[in-house]
Parts: sequence; structure tokens; C-alpha cells
Amino acid sequence: MSQTFETQFAGRTLTIETGKMALLAGGAVTVRFGDTMVLGTANRSDPRPGLDFFPLTVEFEERMYAAGKIPGGFIKRESRPSEQAILACRLTDRPIRPLFPEGYKDDVQIVITVLSTDQQNQVDVLGTFAASCALTISEIPFMGPIGAVRIGRIDGEFVVDPTIEDLERSDIDLIVSGTRDAIMMVEAGASIVPEDVMAEAILFGHRALQPLVDIQDQMRAAVGKPKVVGYLEPGTASVLEFVEKVREPGNELVVVDVETTGRDPKVADLIEIGAVRVRGGAVVDSFSTLVDPGRSIFGAQMHGITDADVAGAPVAKEAAQKLLAFVAGTPVVGHNIGFDLSFLDEALGESGKFSAGGYFDTLTIAREGYPDLESYKLGDVAKFFGITVETAHRGLADAETTAGVVARFAGDLPARIENLQDAIAISIRANRKEGEDAAGLLEAARRQARVSKALFQLVQKKTVRKVILDEGIRMDGRGVDEIRPISVEVGVLPRAHGSGLFTRGQTQALTVATLGPSSDVQRIDTISPETEKRYLHHYNMPPYSTGENKPMRGPGRREIGHGHLAERALLPVLPSEDEFPYVIRLVSECVTSNGSTSMASTCGSSLALMDAGVPIKAAVGGAAMGLISEPDGRFVVLTDILGKEDAFGDMDFKVTGTREGVTALQMDIKVKGISEAIIRQGLEKAHAARMAILDKMDAVIPSSRTEMSSFAPRIITIKINPEKIRDIIGKGGSVIRKIQEETGTEINVEDDGTVQIAAVSGDSSRKAVQWIESLTREVEVGGLYLGKVTRIMGFGCFVEILPGKEGLIRIGELADYHVPTVEDVVSVGDEVMVVVVEIDRQGRINLSRKAAMQRHLARNEEV
Repeated sequence: MSQTFETQFAGRTLTIETGKMALLAGGAVTVRFGDTMVLGTANRSDPRPGLDFFPLTVEFEERMYAAGKIPGGFIKRESRPSEQAILACRLTDRPIRPLFPEGYKDDVQIVITVLSTDQQNQVDVLGTFAASCALTISEIPFMGPIGAVRIGRIDGEFVVDPTIEDLERSDIDLIVSGTRDAIMMVEAGASIVPEDVMAEAILFGHRALQPLVDIQDQMRAAVGKPKVVGYLEPGTASVLEFVEKVREPGNELVVVDVETTGRDPKVADLIEIGAVRVRGGAVVDSFSTLVDPGRSIFGAQMHGITDADVAGAPVAKEAAQKLLAFVAGTPVVGHNIGFDLSFLDEALGESGKFSAGGYFDTLTIAREGYPDLESYKLGDVAKFFGITVETAHRGLADAETTAGVVARFAGDLPARIENLQDAIAISIRANRKEGEDAAGLLEAARRQARVSKALFQLVQKKTVRKVILDEGIRMDGRGVDEIRPISVEVGVLPRAHGSGLFTRGQTQALTVATLGPSSDVQRIDTISPETEKRYLHHYNMPPYSTGENKPMRGPGRREIGHGHLAERALLPVLPSEDEFPYVIRLVSECVTSNGSTSMASTCGSSLALMDAGVPIKAAVGGAAMGLISEPDGRFVVLTDILGKEDAFGDMDFKVTGTREGVTALQMDIKVKGISEAIIRQGLEKAHAARMAILDKMDAVIPSSRTEMSSFAPRIITIKINPEKIRDIIGKGGSVIRKIQEETGTEINVEDDGTVQIAAVSGDSSRKAVQWIESLTREVEVGGLYLGKVTRIMGFGCFVEILPGKEGLIRIGELADYHVPTVEDVVSVGDEVMVVVVEIDRQGRINLSRKAAMQRHLARNEEV
């Protein structure tokens, strides 16, 4: 049954409807704002075996019918997503991804389909809101809802969700996404705005999105499905949680094992449960029961339990409830605990399942802590630790064997993990000491630890964070505010129009600028009202930049997102088309990557533009801030983060700008939100870093070159009467093709009579200009022209004075003396100087050679 929810937002009606479309999706809504309308759906499927990541995908489907258009090209249907659609996907993915339970591995797909656009209310933030609505009312365990708003600033006042028309007058284009209590994502472009204004805009945006959270809470209460959190497989982090647990004095664990008639709890039966309580490493209590499955046990089972054995035993639900009473909230341990809990949860139904995260898996602990074992079967792990197994494949016996393994883990892993933490901390501090081999110490620590790669990286992450918080030493030895060494070069490529190489530590971006005529603009065939772009920035990050080998199949979503950030960072400083009538393309090749490549691309782009002679208003630099924070409120903002600091930290906050203010920023959060203090400190530190970076850039090239590269085209712009355009084009383009071929130029003619002539050679440009001017000049009475005789008649001759313009010289006007016949003075093909003496009502031109001769004599007499 369809239900509708409405609220007034930013002075317009926001309507959400559910239960009308996409009825089989986990959650589906249509959201309408003005005449812009999107369909948002959220769906899940069971996790795929062996996944070590959360498979969330977000798709943004632009439909051309939404704007009343038919797709261009031959196929006439939508195909791969546009750049704007990919950017919209990222705007939705980034704020929702951190808001799922840790260890959640269900396949989740968000699909946002644009159904209608009024070309005023933008679809990107509406899509994020629709996705949050769909997740909120679905069974997916989304820890939202979130709101998303666009903030502008017009005449110094912040505006919520400005229209496309309003944005043209705004000096800020900011998107803020967040929960009720915290900001999750920020994306912005700005026209050189001070940091304090940006901070206020971000906080204003978070306050503005609260009504969007409120209405989603109302929807959840009215139509929301119960959240379903399935089995969350203990991951690598559970090993460290186990270590912390067994370090507690008098720690308790309950070790569980079940016997079944098969592997699938939906079709097989639970027939025995065994459990032991372990306190401080010793077994202090036990629980065991057979289970009556209510049907015959088929075939010879490994455990040997028969129908006679289970006769009179409790049924599965009763037995599982007895186990719950024995466990009494104590953390549970099992070998392949997922198998055990799947049968217990099936038996319990909805009456009391085991809480997510309240269990450990000795199979996971063995794989992560002892990666060299040949087999991880319970008997083989027990044998490795010297534990004698007298009885196998019975509930209580296997639980006791598992308890023995747990005791061995508890006696070995805590010391090994502690030693690894100490060794990693020593290797970090070694970066500050002369002659110390920090990398060698880290490698020695890894070898000594004998743990899996994933567990080593997790311990390294936690140790790096602790050393930063406690000692202010980062993993490469820098202080928290220190920038890596910077080098700047321009004019790196001999034939490029402009190039810049920006290196910061191990991050290196080579940016190349190419200038072209207006015919090189990018044509855009999307639902957006924008139809072309004259400034393009493309970002490439090949696999060799990180020392890896991967297939190269064109730019991915990350490359497009990074390129867009660098592109909008430079927009406020670019000259207008009237000032600089070139199409500008920048390509950033990230040839080495160790953090903040998009910021290096921004710096390299500024250098390339100045090297190319593009008259930008000011140089633009950028740096990425990171964050290490703890639940107790302690935090440290890091300047110029490494790649691993990005991975180990809680935030990636990129800020670009000039010396005067911010031009773009992007913030991604990996925790459940950040505070105002973090935002303000991040902007403050970004400003200090940017000033230091701009100092380095200014020392190499303080402003744009006054001369462009000799290989760049020179563009001359002239204006002609629009009615003369046909004279330049010619029949079927014959005239303009001839001009281009003979002069070696490229000519673009606009409908308003603007003509651009582009050529590397100045002589070629001038020749083309003269040709065009001759085609478009108006014949003026009294004007002196050099013409060519085209026809001779008895009463005079016709002379072409401009291309396609002929006039008549009557015989009496051929000379200042008597002329018997026309042929006595001129022949066809002769060039003669003439004066236009008359243009009659019919447009016929009368010429005089005699008048031209008289003018010539008069000038000579003056001399």
C-alpha cells in the first residue's frame, strides 16, 4: 500500500512516496523536489563465501527521458554512466559506507534512477537522500539515516539547496551529508572563500539537514521493516579482541560445539550440543545434551549418534535455550563458530539469538595467528599444540578439545602481540635517529611475529595510531604538522604547451597542459543543462605508481572523482573565454603515489597552466589532512598524510586554494562522524600547509609566462556581420575548407559572428584573417580597391574588387583621356586600381579607373 510523507524544505515541498514502485526491493522510495524526481532502491542478498570486504555498490542511472531528450549517437539508448553520474554515485557512497556494522558482508546494492528533472533542483543530493530513505525503511542494518544538502552563499548569506540558476550567483557550492549528530562527508567548490566562512558553511549545512533526518525517522516508525543482522563472521580484529579478553583477570569464555546431520541448517538437524566454561584458562563447568530432531537420523553419521540415543532428549529449541541459560551472556568460542551458531540460531528462531560480535572463532584465530599450519581442522590444530584427542565428533569432547586450544592461544598470543607492538613502535621512532634502518627494523618485527599479513597490518595500524596520539611521532618520523620534502619543476616536456612536475615525498604528479581552439570543447549529452566544457582535467593513476601490476581498462570512479576535485580547484582562477579564447585540457599523470595524489595533481596543474602562459589569477595549492581519534575524545589532525596514514586514519580532508582563500575541498570520514573542533582545526592546518606549498611553487614560477609555447596555437578573434557567415563557409563548406588548407589554420565560426583563427604560425593566422576580411568587407562608396578584370563589354568592363563583388567601369571612366575601345586599355585578368563612385538602388556597383588615376596624381603633387 502506497504511503506518502511530505515536508517543507528550503521553501519548497519535498515529497517521499513508498509502496508504489519497486515493490520487491528491500526498500524503495520516490522523492520529488519541485519537478525533479528520483527513484531510490536498496536491496541485499546473502554474503558470498570468502569475502573479506563489504560488497556495497551504488549505481546512479541517468535517464534522458527525465529531461525530455533522446540520447545522441547511433544506438539511441543510455549506456555507460556519464562523468556526472559517477560523481553522484560517489556523493552517495561516501557518507553511507561507514554506517554499516563492522564485519557485515551481505551484498548491498543501491540504485538511484532519475525519473524527472526540472533543470533547477539538482539530482545528486536528492539521490543521496533517496538512498538513505530506502535503506532506512529496509531490513538492511543501516545505522542512519543521513541527510544531504547543498549550500550556496549569495550576497554573503547562506542558502539551502539553491537552484542551478541561484548557483550562478553563489560563491560557494557545498554539499554536506551527515547523521543527526555528526558530519559524514563534505564536498565543495568555492570562489576563493576564507577558511572561517567555509567552516561556518559546513556547520550551517549540518544544521540545515536535520529536517531530512526527522522525516526519515517518521518513515521508519510508520513503514520500516525490522532490521536483520545475520551472522557477522569474526574477522582479523577479533584476534586482538580475544587477546584483550584473555588478558583480563578471571576472564571467562564458553566454548561451544554442536553435532548435526548435515551442513545446511535449513535442511539438516541439530542432534547434540556440548559446552564448557573456561575461567582464567581452566575448565570450571560443562554442559551437554542430545537433541531429538523429531525425525529419523538418516544413514551412518560421523558422530555415531542414533535414533535410540536421542529418544527422550529435548527438542532443538529447548536444548538451545538451555545452552543460552548456561552461557548467561558470556562470550562464546567455537572452532568454525559460524557453523555452530547457524544451527543454534535456526533452533532458537526469533526467541533469543546470539548477539553479533559476542563470539570468537578459534579457526580465525588459528589462521591469523599461525599462518604456517598445513591444516586448520580442529584435530590438526590440537595436534600442533600437543593436545591429545581421545574422542572426536561429539559435542562435549570437541568443546573440551577446543577449550584446550583456546588455553594454548591465551598462553602464547598475548606476549607475541605485545612484542610485535613494541617492535613496530621502535621502528617508528627509529625514523628520527641518524643511521637507524627503520624499514629493516619493521621487516624484522614482521618476521619475528609469525602472524598473517592481515593481522600484522592491523597491529601496525593500532600501534601507529597510539604512537601518534601519545608521542606525536608519525610512521615516517615526521611531526603531526610537518610536510614532506617538496620539489617543483616546470617545462619538463619539450613539445608540450605547458608542463609541471610536483613532487612531495613519494607522491609525484606530472601535469601537462594543452591549448586548443573552441572546436575542441567537450560536448555533453546528459540530463544536465550544461552542454559543453572548455576546461577539462583528466587524472590518471597507473598501477606502477604504487609498484603494482593491474589491468589498465580506462579511468575508474576514483580517477574521475580525483580529476573532478582538481578541476574545480582551479576553476575560480581561470581567465574568462573573452580574456583567453582557448579550450584548456590538463592531464595529471600520477607517476608515484604515496598519499594525496589529488592534491599533487592540483599543484602540478597550477604549474602547468602558468608554464603554458595561461593568465590565471593566482597559483593554487592543496594538501590533505588526516585524523587519528579515539572514543574518549582525544584526536590529532595530521598534515600531508601518507597513503598508509590515510588507510590507518579516520579522515581524508583535502583542501585547495590560493593565498586568499579556499577554492575546493573534499572530506571523507571512516568513523561515525566528526566534531566542529576537528573541522576547524583541519581547515586551519590546511591553510598553513598551503602557504608553505605555495612558497615552494612561487620560488620556481611566481606567475604565468608572458609568452606561450612556440608549439601552442595562436588564436585571433575577429567579429563579422552574422549575415556574412555564409560567405566564409561557402557552398557545402567549400570556402572555409579552402582557407584552412591553404593557410594551415583552424577556423571556428560562431552564430553571433565571432570567428576564431587558430594556427601555430603567426603568418598563417594573418593570411587567414586577410582572406576572411576580404570575404566579409562591405563595398564603400569612395573606397579605393585593387580589382581584377573579369569581363569586357562594348560599353566598358567588369572588375571583381572583392571576392564575389563585381562592379562596372564604363568606357568613359577607364582613363583621363579619350578611350576608343575598352581593349585599348585593359584585358581580361588585368589588375586595376578603381574607385567606387556609386552603388545604385539595385546594389549595382559603378567604378572609375579615371578617379583612381586622378587620386594618384594628386598625391604625387602633394609630395
